[in-house]
Amino acid sequence: MTVDSIAAQLHAELAGTVIPQVLSEYGRRAYFPKGIVAQSQEAASAAHVANATAGVALDHGHYMTHGMFSRLDTVVSSDDMVSYAPTAGDPALRKLWWNEMVRKNPLLAGSSCSLPVVTAGLTHAIAIAADLFLDAGDTVVVPSPCWDNYEQIFSVRHGCTIQSPSLFDTNRRFSLGALERTLDGIVSDKIFLLLNFPNNPTGYTPTQLEMEELRDLLVDLAQAGKRLVVVVDDAYFGLFHDETACRYSLFSLLWNAHGNLLAVKCDAATKESLVWGFRVGFITYAANGLTDRHYHAMVQKTMGVIRSSVSSCSRVSQSLLLAAMRHEAYGEETKRVSDEMARRFGSVSESIAKWRDSVALHPLPFNSGYFCTFACAGDAESLRRYLLENHGIGTVSIGTDLLRIAYSGVDAELLPQMIDTVYRSAETIWK
Repeated sequence: MTVDSIAAQLHAELAGTVIPQVLSEYGRRAYFPKGIVAQSQEAASAAHVANATAGVALDHGHYMTHGMFSRLDTVVSSDDMVSYAPTAGDPALRKLWWNEMVRKNPLLAGSSCSLPVVTAGLTHAIAIAADLFLDAGDTVVVPSPCWDNYEQIFSVRHGCTIQSPSLFDTNRRFSLGALERTLDGIVSDKIFLLLNFPNNPTGYTPTQLEMEELRDLLVDLAQAGKRLVVVVDDAYFGLFHDETACRYSLFSLLWNAHGNLLAVKCDAATKESLVWGFRVGFITYAANGLTDRHYHAMVQKTMGVIRSSVSSCSRVSQSLLLAAMRHEAYGEETKRVSDEMARRFGSVSESIAKWRDSVALHPLPFNSGYFCTFACAGDAESLRRYLLENHGIGTVSIGTDLLRIAYSGVDAELLPQMIDTVYRSAETIWK
């Protein structure tokens, strides 16, 4: 097939759904070629005499690599360390990750979604969504405060305009109204919205009721004729520390919400599986009315994006993650860390409560994730530098008025003293 005919076939497979109406120019062109990788995969099952397709060094079917790797094969074999992974990722890992998604989100049981595609970390998953659905000049809606890398992905890299309704109102409560006003003001038929819960930097997850109201708002827009791409950034999913935080991903409320609403789940093993440097992420698609044929076409387009950028994701990371997830201690060990984060959250909350009368710092709502964030009475960067230079405490300033603390990285016994020092320092420099 020619290049044009492959892309045209994918377009035909997606016809009649919301997807062709929200794809970017590149997204419409994207396809996975019937080239070296595809032919090599075909040969892997059919070439019984000799397989001369892939550019790898083999000896009797095994990879000719460093002997030292064989000393590690009690966990994964050297072949599973150095071989190329399939473009969409290890099939066993993709299936296992999907099973974990359903276990953690019972509303996905029996759902029709694409099988997660492996990406080179969660940032890569979001970048793929941007590639597929955004053109220069498009508007991206991301509530503020937010992760600073969104600016790099959407504005710097793609030339989009970011609108940032406040995540909280003036009373520091979750503000659905601010988001609604921003979305109502978008004149184009397409809306690209990214939502991140637990939120970085605030550590806030909406309540069950707030999540349902959020879903209803988006469904109303879809019902009115808007075409929505809702990217759910689940980087910190599962780290819910008190009873106020909704325990389920927004994706589980959106997967079948409306035919005009494409939900895109971007998540990763990074925090969920305690493998921060593995750089293994996933991207999953869902919308009301989509079938396996539609998902196959979207996976093919996603594979085209991966093939033309990183080619394929790390095999050794996927192999090690798969081994860890299959291990009998996986659930116990991930729960142990989640419980420790909840314990640190409790310690930080108690320490902050002692300073409730302070006018120097005002904590934004937090109930989940790794962080808490303070609204500062003065310049946040000045406080950050003061803490670092005078007390050896590292924090992150965001804009001019927010200071983020990643309590996840601080030993529990140090947290009360650290919070006291942050408050005392703020009151010292802004007295």
